[in-house]
Formats: sequence, C-alpha cells, structure tokens
Amino acid sequence: MAALLDEALACLARGCSILPVHAGNDRDKDPHSALLIRTGYHRPDPENPARLRASWKPLQTAAPSAEAVTAWFANTQNVGMALVTGRISGRIVIDFDGDEGRAYAHSLGIRPHVRTGGGYHWHLQAPDWRVGNLVGKSTYGAPDCVDVRGDGGNAILPPTVTRKGPYVYLRDPADLDTLDDLPLTLREALRLVPPLPAPPPMTGPLPRGDDRYPSGRILDWALQKVQDGTLGGRNDTGYHLAWALYNNGYSHAEVLQVGQTYVSQVGHQHPDGRGAPYTLDEYRASMRTAYTAPRGEPWGYGTTDARSTPQTATQALEDVYAQLPPEDQTRAAHLVAREWAATGRPIEDTIRYLRLIGHVAAPKTARAAYVAHERREAMPGSLDAFLRARRVRYGRST
Repeated sequence: MAALLDEALACLARGCSILPVHAGNDRDKDPHSALLIRTGYHRPDPENPARLRASWKPLQTAAPSAEAVTAWFANTQNVGMALVTGRISGRIVIDFDGDEGRAYAHSLGIRPHVRTGGGYHWHLQAPDWRVGNLVGKSTYGAPDCVDVRGDGGNAILPPTVTRKGPYVYLRDPADLDTLDDLPLTLREALRLVPPLPAPPPMTGPLPRGDDRYPSGRILDWALQKVQDGTLGGRNDTGYHLAWALYNNGYSHAEVLQVGQTYVSQVGHQHPDGRGAPYTLDEYRASMRTAYTAPRGEPWGYGTTDARSTPQTATQALEDVYAQLPPEDQTRAAHLVAREWAATGRPIEDTIRYLRLIGHVAAPKTARAAYVAHERREAMPGSLDAFLRARRVRYGRST
C-alpha cells in the first residue's frame, strides 16, 4: 500500500484532486464511502437525517488535504485511487475501452498514459470551458468504444488493481497532450469543442431612419401588448414585433437588436409571475417565421407560427452563424454545401442559403464542396455533429 500512498501524494503535488475507490471486490471502482465519511466527505441522508451519506462532490472543486489522503491509503485493503477529472485537476481522460478501444487508439496513432484492466486511458489538458462526461455507446455519432471523463467525472489511476487487472502508467502522467491532438471530426463527435459564447448585449440607441417608422415606437407598442395580453403572450408578441419591423424596412441585424432589448424587458418571467423565461432563441425563431410571412401593414396582425427552438440543422445554423469564429463559419458553410451536394440540391440553392446566413465566400465554398462530392472525397464530418458539439439545441429531441 506504500506505493499507492506515494502515488496519491504525487498526484496532489501535480495539482490533481483524487478520491478513494473500492478495488478488487464486488464494488470495484465505486467511491469508497466509509473512507470518505471518515474524513468528513459526507452529507445527511435525506431519508434519515441521523445517518450520513458519502459525497465526493467537494473534491470536484477542491483537492483533499495530505492528511485525508494519508488516512485513505495508509493501512486500507481493497482500496484504489481515482483522479477527479476536469478543470479541478487540469486534465480530462479519454477512455478507450476493451479490444475495440485499443485498436481504435492505435489507429489514431496516440500514446495513451495508462493501460487499464481492459483498455487505455489518455490524459489531455483540460480546456478552460466545462467538459461534460460522455458515454460513447449512448451518444449519437460518437464511437461506441470511447468515453470521456470531464468535469464531475473520475478515472482510475495506477497503481490501483481491479478485478480486471492492474492499472499501469505507460508514460509520464505529467506529460499531457492537448485537444488539438484529436482529429477535429472526433472532437466534434465527443463534444470536445468550446460551446458558443452568449451573444454580447446590444448597446447604443435603437436603429432608426428618416424614412422608417421609429423602431423605439414599435418596441413600445410590443411591450404594451405584453402587459395587456391582447396578442397572446411574449412569444406571439415577439413574432408581431419582428413582423412589424420587417414591414418597416429594418434589416436582420436591426430586428435582432430590437429583439434583444425586447427580451431583456420581458424575458425574466411571465407578467403574472409564473412560467419559464422567454429567451433570445425563441425570438430568433419568431424572426424566421416573420421574415417569410406575407408582408402587410406595419401594425397588422399576421399568423403566428413561432417555434421555441429551430427544427433543422440549417435553421439552427442561421441563428448562431454570426456568433461563430471565422474558421468555424467556414467549416460550417462547407459542411452544409457537402451535405446538400450529396442530396442532389442544386448548387444555386446552396449559394443562396450561404449568402443568407452571411457567408461572404458563398460561391467559392459551394463550388469546392460540389467538386469534392463529385470526386467522392470523404465527408469531413456532419453539420449535426458540428452543432451538437457546440451545444446548439434544435429539433424535437434536443
């Protein structure tokens, strides 16, 4: 057990958080409740406040003390050690499971850090954004043999010995690789790309023009309608707001700017104090519907058909394209063009759509994608994986 304690203290010195786990028994790899409770890592049992339940959640935000680690690993049998993964330890772990996982790791040319009882663990530097835990078998588009241990997760460390065998270091655990060492398509499949940032709030005066009805007046009208409820609520009123602005000659960017002010005024809660917040995504959905609706008088009453979330990947891309960094804008546009080429969509449709979302190189991107399709080049991923990796919600199942 001295080797286990020595390695545990070395982990602390590397800036990692760890926890004790069962090893070599029927609770293999589960957090070791007795040891955690003994060192103060517990909470009241909600069903019986007189009892305590072990909790390793505090270890996800603060590493244990050397005293706690010594108590865990000094004289205990059937105990192992796990790394608390994520930003707390500065590393995430990619788990290549079983024979299939080992073969897949070899095909990628990676150098794993740990040989597990049945596969490999590869340690990567944790990014400065939250990485979720992912099970490949239950994640659409991800390899079945690959899991991700991120924030709020844990991964067994050497020299733990489980019923499947010992965990052994294959390389220096301080020598971390980075996410860039993973192919981009696999990063997207495993949701290992940064989420989209929230759009910055619009500042400055609302848009206006000498030949247009003042947008501030249209916004005031919409806010009053929310108060009196005559248009059916915030979502319906948001649609009418966007429709009236389009009727008055305002651009997409200007309609969105007014909408952000509208959401900031009415989005926190329903006027009666109940209900979920009204979001900018809901207003964007109303913008799409209002833009394609028949035009009428600025203060008319159109047909409401707003959606709370986009229903297709291309609708979702319309909403978030402006938030993407330039390299991601180019990649997203190419993915759309490749997929539309594969389905036989005319290239003119593709160019028109790319121009709609604001892609300045629409003709060039479309032509390159259609040529790649004719040459039967491999698809460079999918728009679905691209969006879901960036936590963009769309469709009935999201």
